[in-house]
This record gives sequence, C-alpha cells and structure tokens, in this order.
Amino acid sequence: MATTLVKAALSPLLTAPALLALTVAPARIREPILRYLREHVSNLTIKRAITALQWLTALGLASRASAFMSELAQNNFRFQSERHRYNWPKEVAIITGAASGFGALMSKSLAEKGVNIVAIDIKDELPADMRGNSKITYYRCDITDQSAVKELAAQVKEAHGAASILINNAGVYFRDDILTVPSDKLHKTFNVNIISHYYMLQAFLPDMIKAKKGHVVSLASMASFVGVPFFGTYTNTKAAVLNLHESLQRETRVLHNTPEIKFTIVHPTFADTPMVHTHQGELDKLGVVPIPATMVTDAIVKQILSGRGRQIIVAPGLEWISVLRALPHWFQTSLYMLEERSDGKVMKENHEEMKATQV
Repeated sequence: MATTLVKAALSPLLTAPALLALTVAPARIREPILRYLREHVSNLTIKRAITALQWLTALGLASRASAFMSELAQNNFRFQSERHRYNWPKEVAIITGAASGFGALMSKSLAEKGVNIVAIDIKDELPADMRGNSKITYYRCDITDQSAVKELAAQVKEAHGAASILINNAGVYFRDDILTVPSDKLHKTFNVNIISHYYMLQAFLPDMIKAKKGHVVSLASMASFVGVPFFGTYTNTKAAVLNLHESLQRETRVLHNTPEIKFTIVHPTFADTPMVHTHQGELDKLGVVPIPATMVTDAIVKQILSGRGRQIIVAPGLEWISVLRALPHWFQTSLYMLEERSDGKVMKENHEEMKATQV
C-alpha cells in the first residue's frame, strides 16, 4: 500500500494535471476547483498544496528522466533495440537450473514465444509438463564441471546451432553461519552460484561475440546488495554475480567491441520456488511472504523479448535496498542494528533449530 502511494505521489501523470488545474488552467476550469477547495480548507493550505505538487512533479519528472538515462546507459547509450535482429523461432536459449523454479517457468514461457530451449539441469529428467514440449530439449549436465560444460556446448552447437540467449539461473542455498559452514556446502554454493557462470560464459559467449548478437541474463538476488546473518555464503555469491555482470559488460566493450550484446541482471526477493519452500517455516516466523515466482520470470521474459538489457529489481517495497551501500556507514549500520533488535532473536532461534536437526 505504501509503495503504491509513493509511486502515485511521484507520478507526473497524476501530479502535473493537478498542478496545472490549480495554476494555469483556463479560469472556467481553475476557478470552480479553487472555489470548491476554499469551502473546505484555507488559502494557506491550498498554497501549500500547490507547492507540494510543484515539488512532487519536479521529483517525478527527474525520476523518470533518471530512469530513462539509466536504461540507456545499460544498453551502451544505444537508442535502438536489437529486437529486430531476433527471429524467435530460430533463436536458441540456454537455461541452467531448468527443471524447476524460475528455470522451468522461463523455459515454458520462452518456448511459448517460439524460442528453442536448451534446458540444463542435474536432475535425471524434466517435469512431465515439459517433457512433451517440442521446443524444449533437455541436457543433463553438471555445470560445475568445466569439461562437462565444454562437451555440452559442442553437442548443443552441433544439434541446434549457436545460442543467442544464455540464462545463468541455477542456484543453491544452504543456511549456515560463516564459522561452521561445512567445506562441501561452501564449495558447492560457490561452484553452482558463481563459478558455473564463468564456465557457461566461456562456452557460449564466444559465438555471441562472433555474431555481435546475444543476450546474457544473470540471476542474482536482493542479497547482492546486503550481507545477512546466517545467509553469508549465499549472499557472498550473489554479490559476486553482480560484480561479474558489471565486469562482463565492460570487457565486451573494451576487449571485444560488441556493444550489441545485451546483459540483464535480476535481483528478486524471496519468491515462491522450491528452494524457498524448504525454508518457509523460518520465513513465516519473520513474517516474510514470498512473491509469486511468475512475477520474476515474466519480467525476465519481457526483457529478453524487448531486445534490451537492464538491471531488474523484483522486490515490491524493498527496492531501496539497492542503494543502501551508497549511504553513510552510520546510516547502514543503524538500519542493520534495528533489524537485529527486532528480528535477531528469531533468526538466531531458527539457526539453532536448523543446527540441532543436523546433529
């Protein structure tokens, strides 16, 4: 509700007409409105309301202009979309972690648009509702094994041709504290959540560079922006995904001169996926309600079809977290300590319960 009100207050489509009606509209329009307002509030209140509308309109316009320039910058200041270069029934999209969650939803959605999907996962087979889809081909592969990824890339290219879309979606999450996280979980989290991105990029991005055409989508998290107690291993990898995304964008410009290639990074909050389901009890105690998984995947598919790259934040009411690191340390730490004071006990209890079940 609060987010909706803020968006409405900063929408020039709402504030500008109201401001114009009260200030420069023809007298036959302006005077009846002012006369009605004077029957209920003082002239001083009306004057203050006009001043508020002026500020809100200016802030709204500035926000829209900033958003436009940011989107332009994320596309190397190229006004034209690359959408015209894509013939979706002939495009090949590589999607990791495709057997469930975001991966399954994106595979089915892009397949509906005609895209040829190379679905990759470690599971033995795809879910039943995906196995019968002629646009989806399944490859079982351990993406943390570089030699397996190289072999996969050769097979895919021979069978389907060069890929023009790569979605690094696969991810794992183990809840543990930094001092006691087991070595196997530590390595698996980093290998799946970030190292595999390197292997997939090394295997599939060269063809995009050669064609000067492609779109790389990286699944990060709101955890890219802030460290969280007992989530440290996971949040470390998601911060790395964000940094990799930024470094990769710059390298493709500097080293390969391919500004045509698009890069999208996605930061969802807790979403209704199998990975989150395993921790639903903990989230319930903290009052966290996961968003629909389709809210995330619909945004990704829409972005791919637009032919433009972008940073996508899918966290209603929590978008402000993305700018937290730009604020002074005293402000950041104050917020953290307030959260720890309100939720720290529950987080610690959840952690102790989890550790007890592992004994």
